[in-house]
Amino acid sequence: MRPLPVVLATRNAGKTEELRRLLADFPVVIRNLGDFGPMPPVEEDGMTFEENAVKKARTFAKVLGLPALADDSGLTVDALGGAPGVRSARYAGEHAADADNNTKLLKELEHEANRAAAFVCVIAIAVPWGPALVYEGRCEGMVTREQMGTRGFGYDPVFFYPPLQKTFAQLTPEEKNQVSHRGQALKELRQEFDKVLFWLRQRLTEAGWEWDDPSQS
Repeated sequence: MRPLPVVLATRNAGKTEELRRLLADFPVVIRNLGDFGPMPPVEEDGMTFEENAVKKARTFAKVLGLPALADDSGLTVDALGGAPGVRSARYAGEHAADADNNTKLLKELEHEANRAAAFVCVIAIAVPWGPALVYEGRCEGMVTREQMGTRGFGYDPVFFYPPLQKTFAQLTPEEKNQVSHRGQALKELRQEFDKVLFWLRQRLTEAGWEWDDPSQS
């Protein structure tokens, strides 16, 4: 039985290698958008992380005719009613830099006592038609009153993780991967991947895919 191709909806080589390592024990070939030609842009206009992740996965599954995996993530702050949320990357404007977003967030919370926040990551897997599978990871923490640490990206310098008494930007990559929202979502995906493969093969077989490898006959 030949390995199942799955397209990761990114051109990020680091994310691609991370997923390949995570699923190395499974009969799957991970490709990314860089293995194909120009792709249509996907407007992330959903109201939730799940809506955006599912939309991206479905779009590229339909365009490429292959199973696709996509994720969406961001920071939710209790005192801001869940903002920045799905607008995390563009909180301070459409082309805002990380520093701009962090500065705006700290300003918004300048006089706020409730600093509770959570990083959320949703991973969606889709075939060219029908429903998608969804996995979610969540990491609870607090927003600091100033930026601390030089590692990471995004809101890492202002997200304090109480169990380790550090911001995400003060953690080593290994420490962050163990506790992060993305790490949790990927861990859940790996634990369920036997079932995911069965579901994908079932859906694709219904569409006429052949799984016997001719080279083995």
